[in-house]
Amino acid sequence: MTRAAYIGIDAGSSATKCVVIDPAARLLAHAVMPSGFDYGEAAERALAIALDRAGLTPDAIAHCVSTGYGRDRVVAADRHVTEVTCHARGAREWYPQVRSIIDIGGQDTKVIWLNAHGRLADYRMNAKCAAGTGTFLESIALKLGVTLRKIDELALTSTARTVMNSYCTVFTGTEVIERIKAGEPRQDISMGLFRSIAARVFEMLASRDGPVAATGGVVAHCRALVRALEEVLETKVLLPPLPQHAGAYGAALLAREASLTATAPRQHAAGEPLRTELE
Repeated sequence: MTRAAYIGIDAGSSATKCVVIDPAARLLAHAVMPSGFDYGEAAERALAIALDRAGLTPDAIAHCVSTGYGRDRVVAADRHVTEVTCHARGAREWYPQVRSIIDIGGQDTKVIWLNAHGRLADYRMNAKCAAGTGTFLESIALKLGVTLRKIDELALTSTARTVMNSYCTVFTGTEVIERIKAGEPRQDISMGLFRSIAARVFEMLASRDGPVAATGGVVAHCRALVRALEEVLETKVLLPPLPQHAGAYGAALLAREASLTATAPRQHAAGEPLRTELE
């Protein structure tokens, strides 16, 4: 008998992630790949890889929830759920005590607040400007001709308190060039970039009560950003085992919960709109 699997797919602007869990909510496999030009195709490929790693076939899927920027393009999904809800659910599973979640992705930065019962209380999103996102860092890295990993490595060796004065991607790029011209150490300039993002997050996180967790691909690949966030927030920032997969993990948990409580069969009627939820 094929064991049941619950799938979460996060079709992000830069990367598509897939998580597979079993009926006991145990993580069986995960996969990530560039979203590219087609969110639907990236989702299918990520799902195929994750299922293969779990030793399962598509007929094992009991329920699938999609989230992220391209969630509507995920053909395998039974439901579409916002990334705010999914990141909150994933982070809370790893850290039941968490009250604030900082999600820094390729296109936007989100701050999510949970109440004392772990329910979504409020959120704030910076989606109109690339400043403080993965795109911001990648654009600066491209301008400097180095990889994002190299900037992170350099930043972690900095001992100075350098901070970029501009939040704007264009103006920050100019400021970086001016600092290079002035002879400032590259490791200090690199750390200044992460402090710039942390300062932006600090403004969004107007208030907090309790532990803070960080999710998203940027904190997964840039530990210097976690350090910068801890500096500005003056508290330890919880980093999940799979920060880039937090949304997909939360989606998989929601898929499991929906399947275990549902009375309707898995397949929805042809042409029926899928349900999109905030919580």
